[in-house]
Amino acid sequence: MRDVDTSQLSGRLLRVFLTVYDEMSVSKAAERLNISQSTVSHNLEKLRCIIGDKLFVQAGRGIVPSPRAERLVPKVRRLLAQMDALVDHGEYVPANDPDPFVIATNGGVLVPEVNRTCTRIWQEVPRKRMVFRELGPSANAENLLERGIADFAIAPRPEVYPATLCHAHLFSEGFRVFYDPEVRGPIKDVYDYSGASHATLDFGGPYKSTVQSALEALNLSRDIAVSVPNVWLLAEVIRGTDTVATLPAMLINSAFRGFSSSPLPLSVPDAEFDLVWHRRFDGSSRLAWLREILTETLKQPAN
Repeated sequence: MRDVDTSQLSGRLLRVFLTVYDEMSVSKAAERLNISQSTVSHNLEKLRCIIGDKLFVQAGRGIVPSPRAERLVPKVRRLLAQMDALVDHGEYVPANDPDPFVIATNGGVLVPEVNRTCTRIWQEVPRKRMVFRELGPSANAENLLERGIADFAIAPRPEVYPATLCHAHLFSEGFRVFYDPEVRGPIKDVYDYSGASHATLDFGGPYKSTVQSALEALNLSRDIAVSVPNVWLLAEVIRGTDTVATLPAMLINSAFRGFSSSPLPLSVPDAEFDLVWHRRFDGSSRLAWLREILTETLKQPAN
């Protein structure tokens, strides 16, 4: 086995390697790190020489990691987290932080909350760059947070959180049945609801919805005519039709403004929205500052 001179390794080289791995692209890694593609390539080549492995190989128009790179990734993540903790003095000055705050969420659902977050952060740090990434199913949070692609996730609470994640409750929201009042009237009862045409929001993921479970408990079902990945498209899908959509009530303030709604004729728990972060970074003063701001700002939904 070839000896590796670890004295040549640096946090910069490892961070470039990890970013290329996460993005599977030299150009995207350069954009994320705010450096040139040639600098990324130079750092990768230097690390290749130190490690004695190609690390990434061309595959069509993209790249794929070598088996050695795959084995290195979890070790590099742990090492970089430990290096970050080493220089974290417990004092965070956001105005001196050049990195953006990155939050993963389903922006279509939480439009008012995204707006409030930006407004609050900019009160503290004018013109601070904010990056919002689409979360998709809540199960994606672990991967995004573990890879450092996002600092936090704002998401509906899953049945069980992985042991690697920490979370804090933000707010609860009940459900309403939205419909186009130009086409149909409100839902009268559970049988009317079961017999209606439905459109659903589907981010992907394996979990059965609470609505479906509640209907099955009554030996009922619903006819799902269409499923779409964001609420703005969902609103347009049901506009001008007799199809209904069951969603958190707060959407009347954004995508479903102009629609009517009726109570959901089923007993289901409210949707619980949480702030989620990776346990590995629980001691970061940077994330502690941001967590306090987010919790204070989002502990109640927008009216």
